[in-house]
Amino acid sequence: MASAGFTGKILKVDLTSKKIVTIDTAKYEEFGGGYGTAIALFWDICVKPGDWDLQDAYDPRNIITIMNGQVSGAGIPYAGRTSISGLSPQGWPVNWFTRSNIGGDFGTMLKFAGWDGIVVQGRSDKPVYINIINDKVTIEDASKLWGLHTWDTQKEIVKQQTGSSGDGKRDWREIGDNYTLNKPAIICTGQAGENLSRVASLQHGGGAAAGVGGFGGLFGSKKLKAISVIGTGGFKVADPKIILETREWYTAPAAGMGGMGGFGGFGGPQLAKSSCIGCVRGCRSRGQANSEDRDQDGCMETTWADIHKPATKNEHEAKKANPLLQQYGLNGFDTCFGGLEFGPSGDDFPLGTPEASGLGYYIKRLYDAGVIGPGKSVTVNGKKISVDTAPLQWDKYGTYEFAETYVKAISKREGFGGLIADGAVRFAEKIGRIDDLNGILRCPTWGHTDHWSMAEVTWGYGDLVDSRDICDHVLQMVFMMLGMGGSGFGGAKKQQNQDPEAFVMNLTKAFVPYDDDPFMFDYSWDNDQAYKTGIYSEHKAKLVAWRMHYHTYYKESLMFCDWNWAKPTGMGEKGTPFGEPRLYNAVTGKNQTFLEGMEIGRKAWNLKRAIYALQGRHKDNEKFAGYMYKPGASGASFTNTLPVYDGTKWAFENVGKMYLSEKGVETWKTHYYNIEGWDPNSGYPTQKTLEKLGMKDVASILKKNNKLGAA
Repeated sequence: MASAGFTGKILKVDLTSKKIVTIDTAKYEEFGGGYGTAIALFWDICVKPGDWDLQDAYDPRNIITIMNGQVSGAGIPYAGRTSISGLSPQGWPVNWFTRSNIGGDFGTMLKFAGWDGIVVQGRSDKPVYINIINDKVTIEDASKLWGLHTWDTQKEIVKQQTGSSGDGKRDWREIGDNYTLNKPAIICTGQAGENLSRVASLQHGGGAAAGVGGFGGLFGSKKLKAISVIGTGGFKVADPKIILETREWYTAPAAGMGGMGGFGGFGGPQLAKSSCIGCVRGCRSRGQANSEDRDQDGCMETTWADIHKPATKNEHEAKKANPLLQQYGLNGFDTCFGGLEFGPSGDDFPLGTPEASGLGYYIKRLYDAGVIGPGKSVTVNGKKISVDTAPLQWDKYGTYEFAETYVKAISKREGFGGLIADGAVRFAEKIGRIDDLNGILRCPTWGHTDHWSMAEVTWGYGDLVDSRDICDHVLQMVFMMLGMGGSGFGGAKKQQNQDPEAFVMNLTKAFVPYDDDPFMFDYSWDNDQAYKTGIYSEHKAKLVAWRMHYHTYYKESLMFCDWNWAKPTGMGEKGTPFGEPRLYNAVTGKNQTFLEGMEIGRKAWNLKRAIYALQGRHKDNEKFAGYMYKPGASGASFTNTLPVYDGTKWAFENVGKMYLSEKGVETWKTHYYNIEGWDPNSGYPTQKTLEKLGMKDVASILKKNNKLGAA
């Protein structure tokens, strides 16, 4: 029998054999659902057989898992996201096993249909989509959908499944013994994914997207256009009355949990806002620049095509480009032109780049330098390669027209678009400029665009020991109030007037089990203190371990939203570490503690590390790109004003000039491996650690492959 919060079933579809089977969720409950369960499924389905090297994401043996969380669909706020994982086409130089997640209502609808997740393996010989109507699952022909953009794809599937004309009107439909007004929830790939772009996203509904990882390309490689689900059922919870009481307790006005306004300040004038199912935050906006009735992310989508003034010719035109990402299915962050720039980029920042400098920014730098452009070519290893940038028209740079041409060229691999369709790092590699990772190509680890990796360096360290931009805002939400780029943001003046030591001591209380170590929050970096209590110390290693265990369980497995969790300050009993277990226990009827949840995260994180070891991860290749060791590495960030301890007292300081030392990073890695229980010489998990976590069988497979850490 399934535990409260689970339906008890996971769907597995093999597109090669067309075989559809059910997996018992109970076997995987110890991993917490969501991404934790997905890691364990990948281990059992892809690793245990031992019949391939886990290198090529486009190998049909790779799986893609789409999972909901144990509290999904129960009305718990900030818990409506959906986990997506598998070997990542985007990962470089290895297609690391990684994850993305998506908002909207797909995961919840999947649970209402009776499923805790979906596993898709194999490759179809023709375009298909998977159709789920409660417990009825079919593989449908998608030949007429192939080539459509994501909005039209969803409209056509809705029309096929409901008979609706797509005009917004809904009629009651009979499904088995039930009736519904709901449309199917659909995840699909666009033309970028069909053409196997490694920066292709998956799109859902009116603007939700799984961008990082290139999973749109993974759908495309499997000839899978979409997955559609409609559910009319329910699932077991411990006590609905307690859930309602807990929801009312948590969302009471005194909690200070009003909507974020859809980030209207970033996205321009706002017409409306919307939330994931069951949530109250309203962090997705509908702005005047939007075409059709679609949502946009107020953070990334409203800035990806924004060219910094005065270069921009028309800010409104740039905002209009947002729907292109959704329609063609592209990762906005890794293809962006500039992103947000909050700090100076003058003499103290010789790299001269904004905080988010993706593919669009990189090719503009190369064009301005005369490296690429009309009629241009480069010679790599004696071979002449055309870098003619047609169909891009550089005199249109900064306009909607340029953005449209750029997106279409990448998505259809037309002209220059074919050269850049796999992202900035692979483009640099193709044209013999991989050394740009030492300067203008700001991808700190594994081929992903820099995103707040510094000066709040635990984000960067997280990128390093994971497989992607971790996109985890737990500390950014705290520290950005101390000053955006050192210039102040929101309540910065009030925050900076606090006693620094009191601030740090109060913050530390939330970080169980390391709640006795305030030096986790020392950002000393350019002196001996950096090794004693600062960014190269064991204290910073503890903070990264906390961050990765918390993220793996609470955010990626339970599917608590990153825009709200963790809440280490200002929320009292509704914040971390008290709020999360109370919300979880309301659904499950358990008495799970915060620390028990962290241990579930640690177990899943260690299993993922075992996968990485088998893929080729080692201490020797766990290194940052060269620019991270140079002045300017921190670029511009929300979080340059941070706590610093000088050996006697605490202070708030602008550390925006931070860059790393190779010796310091190696020292930090040794501390971190020791805290995780990994071999400090290799970074491999040890038998002792894995057995303590109940994974003796995992240790056996690592040992067989000479990837087990020394005791």
